[in-house]
Amino acid sequence: MGLGAGKRTVGTPRETRIWAFNHLFIGVIVAALALSSIHLASAATASKTTLTIGMIEPIDSLNPFVGVNDNAYIFYGLVYDYLIAADQDLKPKPDLAASWNIVTDQLPVGSVWQYNLTRNATWHDGEPFDADDVVFTINFQIGPNYASMWAYQPYTKLIDKIDKIDNYTVRIHFKNFQDEPAPCSFGDALMFPIIPEHIWGKMSANEAAFVFQNYYPIGTGPFMCTNQTEGQFLKGERLILDANMNYHGPKPKFDRIVLEWYLEPAAMVADMQRGAIDLAMFNAPQYKNLMDWLAANPDTPIGHYAGLQCTGFSVELGISQKDAGGTTNSLRLDPEVRRAMALATDKQFIIDYIYKGYAIPGTGMLTPMYKDWYWTPSSQTMTSLDQWGPADGLTIPYSLEMANETLEAAGYQWDGNHRVRVSNSSNPYSPDKSLSFEIIVESELFEDREVAQFLSEEYAKVGIQLTIVPMNSRQWNTQVYSGAYDLTITYWSGDPDPNYLLYIQSTYALDGWSDNWYSNPEYDTNYSDSVFAVDPVAREGFVHNTQMHTYYDVPYVVYAYPFGCYAWRTDHFSGWGNWSEHPGRTLSSFWTANDLWFDLTPTGGQHTSNLATYVGVGTITIIAVVAVTALLLRRRGGSGRLKEEKEDDVKLP
Repeated sequence: MGLGAGKRTVGTPRETRIWAFNHLFIGVIVAALALSSIHLASAATASKTTLTIGMIEPIDSLNPFVGVNDNAYIFYGLVYDYLIAADQDLKPKPDLAASWNIVTDQLPVGSVWQYNLTRNATWHDGEPFDADDVVFTINFQIGPNYASMWAYQPYTKLIDKIDKIDNYTVRIHFKNFQDEPAPCSFGDALMFPIIPEHIWGKMSANEAAFVFQNYYPIGTGPFMCTNQTEGQFLKGERLILDANMNYHGPKPKFDRIVLEWYLEPAAMVADMQRGAIDLAMFNAPQYKNLMDWLAANPDTPIGHYAGLQCTGFSVELGISQKDAGGTTNSLRLDPEVRRAMALATDKQFIIDYIYKGYAIPGTGMLTPMYKDWYWTPSSQTMTSLDQWGPADGLTIPYSLEMANETLEAAGYQWDGNHRVRVSNSSNPYSPDKSLSFEIIVESELFEDREVAQFLSEEYAKVGIQLTIVPMNSRQWNTQVYSGAYDLTITYWSGDPDPNYLLYIQSTYALDGWSDNWYSNPEYDTNYSDSVFAVDPVAREGFVHNTQMHTYYDVPYVVYAYPFGCYAWRTDHFSGWGNWSEHPGRTLSSFWTANDLWFDLTPTGGQHTSNLATYVGVGTITIIAVVAVTALLLRRRGGSGRLKEEKEDDVKLP
């Protein structure tokens, strides 16, 4: 059965191949479950209550100024503290700052925030924590060090200076983009780790941001590294963190956390089924397979939750707005071409068949997790091109007919073979050139490759040709952040305040965090106003305007907000709580002092043996099973920025 214009029907050869793969993949999991054994640990040393977290990729760096993937940030949130954390409802809660307030006698009001620090925190090596460490952390990332210390620029961009009032009180002075004192709307959401001066003060900012390995991380957080951390990290199998029983807040009720890394998704699913791990986050295909298995085995003590990620995770088609000369096709700079791409993107099909239904359609950079900050277009869909824009506020439809109409009106005519559209001789972006673009994707990311392939098929129907260029994560980062590309599949996570994600699309993020090189004065004005509006009601309007602007200007086609897909063992720990009502309890809530880590209570069914030595029978068996599907599965690699977990490569015939 073919595809009709404007409406997708099931039963295409592509869908049949995906169906066949899914069933084969379930078979792999069942085989792995039947043939492999649980990881057995040596009982030669004293037992400890252990929470084992399964992860599909190792963290990429122990240095919180270098690491970029989600698992790295989960690790940093266990070991380090911020001034202010996020509670189970994603509201600010005390961490190293016991309390905070705007200093009302400093003008303009809101430009100076005071943080009253806890007197009970100690660094993991026994050194006392005080205001000097906070002052050092801030000064290390601003002023002449700002360009080098890139990791937390969405926060540090607007910090002017920090004053030490006494050993447990500091004041941070904020500024605007003209370096003048200005109110700050996110003073209670400075989401970066506080580091010990007695360790980091021995190096330059350049060393800290690019060279320092930090093999023995020292923080004040609820879990601690050991002298085995370096070896474990370099070996790349797991990290073992001891609970910090001298923590300045609530104490963990178990002895340690093990971050267990997997090369094969089937192995992690099987280990959750058997109880070899206690908690994990899965990609949509893995999670669906687990849900199918649980439907057939309903008495298995596994809890689960799938819902929007508390990090505001979104996936989008990035359209580079940098004029990179002859290395790219500058027709992508034409707003009409970008509009046609938005119209030709069938978001619902992507969600249903690539994300297995575990996502909702995307619009802007903020997801519904942001509640009042989130903007969404009208429930009514535009039916003509003259309705485009914020004046009507209508939803952009999936319409190949309107996409073709857009390109026709902009002077793009089909070539003689009716394969691709070509610009006319008066086109201001590039005359007499075909709408042929390269789209670069990270080869490790299953969903991204599938989306790129699907878009290439869809866009061809409106005369836009896509050539898919797979790259590994490192190559992708280099290419994208140089701006020398046409299109890419990208994704973003933020924090509970909208500042971080809105900063990404501002001119101030160019040559830094921006991956599509978007710059627009109207956007910048609304972003700036949102940052400096301390009144939440006034700020809400500016935040909405930024999302509305990019939705219709289309520097990104935000096609989905993928769910976080989690599972945990209820026979090992109690205290998981309700993740649907309280999304700040999920594994993805990595902004330090997650309430989950203090509420989990061992039930007696969890693992108590030391994990220093593993018996390899189960691992060998799983590898043997996976080898049977060598033509379908390929080893995954690393990631860039804040990424979701990844699925193995799938070679469809």
